[in-house]
Amino acid sequence: MQNNNIEELQATASFLKIKELKLKCRARNLRLKEKDVIVAVDGEPFHGTILEFANILSEEDKKTLLTIRREDVFFEIITFGTLGCSFEFTSPEETIEIEKALKGHKIFPFEEYKIYEILRDLRRKTDIIDAGQSSMSWILPPFWLIQNKLWEVLLVTLSVYLITLSVAWWMFLITWILLAIYFNKGQTTILRSFSIYRDKHFWLVLASTSEEEVQKTCRKLDPKCTFEYSLVPEIENGISIPNKKVIA
Repeated sequence: MQNNNIEELQATASFLKIKELKLKCRARNLRLKEKDVIVAVDGEPFHGTILEFANILSEEDKKTLLTIRREDVFFEIITFGTLGCSFEFTSPEETIEIEKALKGHKIFPFEEYKIYEILRDLRRKTDIIDAGQSSMSWILPPFWLIQNKLWEVLLVTLSVYLITLSVAWWMFLITWILLAIYFNKGQTTILRSFSIYRDKHFWLVLASTSEEEVQKTCRKLDPKCTFEYSLVPEIENGISIPNKKVIA
């Protein structure tokens, strides 16, 4: 039995683990932490050296999908460039344990992933922001504002619409187009700013295939976090409780 363990340790190459984060670096912006483990690059398990990893991330005009393990939780991020932190190698025991756990984690094709920013307050109320472009913000800005509950911006926008419409129809049309362009270009910044305004702070930056999967990852990392529109079961006393159906 001992010989089998020795052979298994020798046959397993180490993963890279974050040793230290610089004060200003991309890894910190992506909300990575010390002791996070880089387990896969673009869907393939990575057992290379620190230099090889840096060379992959340094390729021009290339976004890289990284699979991270934090404690017992796997999740993906997308990075554009090097992380700017120092690394160490996982121990043989850690490596074997991660290899076994990785078999139960599915990594999807790169094009299926979207970037999400997750903010959370002290009461663990969580906002999930889709960093992609929503056509609603361009076609019907007021409905996009309602959808995201940006009531202050909605009030100002409607006031501007009414004022310009009372002056001239062409002025209203120009205003509509300009505001549509503004909301379309800056939608992520707007959503992020109002989430921070409501006393939420950056928690995670994830790459995932859907908001439901993002919520699942958040619940694994913090079982007590809550969402305004929960797509996953609530957890009470460590037990998963299915969402109750509302009967009208």
